[in-house]
Amino acid sequence: YIAGRCKLRELLSEINMAQQELANRTGIQKQHISEYINDKRKMSLSTAKTIASELNRSIDDLYEWIYIER
Repeated sequence: YIAGRCKLRELLSEINMAQQELANRTGIQKQHISEYINDKRKMSLSTAKTIASELNRSIDDLYEWIYIER
């Protein structure tokens, strides 16, 4: 599996949370959150863990996972 599209926009929408609120709660810059959402930046494992924890989700929930046959 490889990480595909970031699903953070959908997750925030589901719980009615703005990007700025997530930034305030996690200490991650809003600009970075926007870049994750728009696939302009990839999250580090530490960042993914922080965001997933704040959203009460697993890290796997943050991305669309694509199966690659070998």
